[in-house]
Amino acid sequence: MVLIEPDVSVRDALNVLLEGEGWQVLCLDDCDELVGVLQDRAVVAVISESSLPDCTPQEILERCSTGGIPVIFTGHDLPLQVAVDLIRQGARDFLDKPFPQSRLLDFLDRLSDQ
Repeated sequence: MVLIEPDVSVRDALNVLLEGEGWQVLCLDDCDELVGVLQDRAVVAVISESSLPDCTPQEILERCSTGGIPVIFTGHDLPLQVAVDLIRQGARDFLDKPFPQSRLLDFLDRLSDQ
């Protein structure tokens, strides 16, 4: 699993949560490395902040779509329409920060059952 989160405290907290649930997590603070990671590793999913300074959510979706890799976006203070648009464009979910940890874990459990 790849986690793209520029906020160090959020990234560390999510990393601890996910690793505690048995997921192998590769943390990135931006998406510059994403293309190489997707080529070099078997990635189960990408969890990404929706407001990154170096790329758009659409670019992340495009990079992940060729491998059929599900993308979950996170964000805060965004209009509901932004989340709806991202899901219509191919994101599997959008989690508004702060989100209940159980919501992310439930989604990942369903993903691992597929």
